[in-house]
Amino acid sequence: MAEIEKEAFKRVYTRIRDAFPNLQMDFYTDHPEVDLGLDIHKQKGMNFEVNLNLQGDELHLCAGHFWLEWFPCTDGDIVEKYTEAVMGLLSGEFRVLEHYRGTKAVKAELQRPERERWLTIGSWGTWGLNFGRKTTQILINR
Repeated sequence: MAEIEKEAFKRVYTRIRDAFPNLQMDFYTDHPEVDLGLDIHKQKGMNFEVNLNLQGDELHLCAGHFWLEWFPCTDGDIVEKYTEAVMGLLSGEFRVLEHYRGTKAVKAELQRPERERWLTIGSWGTWGLNFGRKTTQILINR
């Protein structure tokens, strides 16, 4: 079964690479904690780093403080939603909204535009301290 998951991730990687040929991407197969991975570093066309990886049957997306997994990667609809999220984030159509208390990130939301507002399609959060000034930061490629 592991080869099926790896093939699904490789197909996603190929679609992303073909859609963004000017971005330098580091694909790896020998990481001790993930089955396959892809790093897209901050560069021209990228205002922040992105990590994509496969862990078992989970497709992971990490950008800034945002982290979310889609599974199982053997489900074509799940793979399509993951690919849409990644490509939307890389293209600048989607964004990550990070929420801070003081200097500590306590929440991050992956958002896509919907009419005149931003719709959250996935979020990460932690039990943070409930004090400190509330601030936000937007990660978006422009």
